[in-house]
Amino acid sequence: MAIGGYVVGISGQRWTGARRLGIKTMTGVLAAGLVVGFGAPRIASAETPAAPAPAVVQGAAPRIQSFEATRVMPLGDSITRGTGSPTVSSYRMALAERLLKGGMQINYVGSQNNGTGSDTSHEGHGGWTIDELSAELDGWLAAYRPDVVLVHAGTNNITQGDSPSATARKLSAMIDQIRTARPEAYIFVAKIITSRVPVEAARDRVYNRLIPQLVAKKNDARITVVDQSSVAGIDLHDLHHPNDFGYSKMAWNWYQAMSRVFGTSGDTGLNPYLMRNTVRCLATKVTVNGAPHHRTECRAWTLRTATVKVDGVNRQVRVWQTLREYKENGRIVRRWTGAGNLLNV
Repeated sequence: MAIGGYVVGISGQRWTGARRLGIKTMTGVLAAGLVVGFGAPRIASAETPAAPAPAVVQGAAPRIQSFEATRVMPLGDSITRGTGSPTVSSYRMALAERLLKGGMQINYVGSQNNGTGSDTSHEGHGGWTIDELSAELDGWLAAYRPDVVLVHAGTNNITQGDSPSATARKLSAMIDQIRTARPEAYIFVAKIITSRVPVEAARDRVYNRLIPQLVAKKNDARITVVDQSSVAGIDLHDLHHPNDFGYSKMAWNWYQAMSRVFGTSGDTGLNPYLMRNTVRCLATKVTVNGAPHHRTECRAWTLRTATVKVDGVNRQVRVWQTLREYKENGRIVRRWTGAGNLLNV
């Protein structure tokens, strides 16, 4: 049964970190997203056959102590800002909690502030292209001196008509710009999440294939590629922005890559890729008085085996479905269905 409006289940923990070598103390209630529970029993990792292995590490960057990589700059557009989430926390709060549980305390830095908790700084700018981010980047890097930069950029270049190859060249120049300003910084570069717009999704896939190639050519052990492209479909609230479940996947992917570089460990919470039941909030188109409007519908979704047509042939596949109610012949019936017109936004 549909849940009216935004229904956001928050799993929170109050935590404090010690001041150590200039790391600011962080105290607050961190939102863990809709369905990601922290402190739960350990389950299989993302490398098991049941789930994708989202993080792709370029090179073997040396491990460092947690206090040596404190200032983290999330860099990108509205996805980094958190559009699509009612808390506007993006992946940032869930990632910070995973890192803390793994033994690494961080301090987000940047000129923008959005989200819940006590540490909400970032450089996520809605609608900005790589070109626009790069024009301001030197000032941000000088002001905030990040030790780690998380780059998820290029979505707006693709949506505004740049070719994948042109976008990749701009991303390569941005990485060089970061390296020049912050020679010792660790740079994590994302393959971007996949748009719901078919033409854009095709270009996203080409762009994402180019990213590991351009990073490999730099022969820089402090640059890591992180695959966020599996955040797609009903992981998105609308055509381009994740819902909270999508953001929980992004946090997991960032964490997996960072843990391999910085040596974090321990039980840092559930792997969203292994979940079989969750809540997703999706934008849907409705007609009111003959005019189209958009509203958000939050529903429980289950990963189940169903018969679907693939190339005209019925096949048994694992798909995400939700239980809907319909009125037929004066009776209320319930059926499992896919996303349907929820994707038509």
